[in-house]
Amino acid sequence: MAYIFLSHSHDDRPFARRMAADLRNSGHSVWIDEAEIDIGDSLIGKIREGLDQVDFVVAILSDASINSPWVERELEIASNRELDEKRVVVLPVLISDVSLPGFLRGKFYGDFRKEDSYPNVFALLLRALGAVDAIPATPHDETKALRQELAAARELAKRHEAQARRAGEAAFHAKSDELKAAIESANSRFPQHAPINRTYAFQIDDDMFVTLDYVLWAIQKAGQRGSHPLEALLTVYEMWPEVDNMLEAYEDMIAQQA
Repeated sequence: MAYIFLSHSHDDRPFARRMAADLRNSGHSVWIDEAEIDIGDSLIGKIREGLDQVDFVVAILSDASINSPWVERELEIASNRELDEKRVVVLPVLISDVSLPGFLRGKFYGDFRKEDSYPNVFALLLRALGAVDAIPATPHDETKALRQELAAARELAKRHEAQARRAGEAAFHAKSDELKAAIESANSRFPQHAPINRTYAFQIDDDMFVTLDYVLWAIQKAGQRGSHPLEALLTVYEMWPEVDNMLEAYEDMIAQQA
């Protein structure tokens, strides 16, 4: 399993979400950065911290990303890691006809410019990322009902969201040993949730660990009873954006399985 950062322009978000879902369904953990260039130094620090922790940076190259100062900054950080570690870190993927930036010239790149080439080129990308244990797919007869539940859960999350979405900020927070243990326990029960939990699970206070299965269970209970204590805690700690990030990523995974 590899930890992957998807560097892309906001204009290329549909392709990025599709690729992220496919990578997660293949067993990898993915961080999608959807921040804007002017969001502030605090998040820039988080992006740098995330880039220092991932195994690979997949650079989605298009007219928009080639001209994005934000993407350029991300790739500069990742390219410095290549020099320091003397290994491949940046994996370019091309989705439109653009000239590669100078520091990416000479690299092998995945050519996704033609839709019908996607499966074969994606298979090559998986080879570059290395072997991973397969993630079991959700049974087909459960997928429709699950997508309906996720849609309802995300609507609830959006209603509670106390501030603008902080996309990607939930990823790669320093995780305590207790949270890591909770993630492993949840993943052993629900292995199909592993790519989501490894990136998006978080901790409230010292003793509450929010994994995907817990969120889905709590929101189901809230629908039956009208409320659940988790709702109040997420509101108090302003963590509804983290929940929405988690649910959106899982919704994308399910959509790609259908």
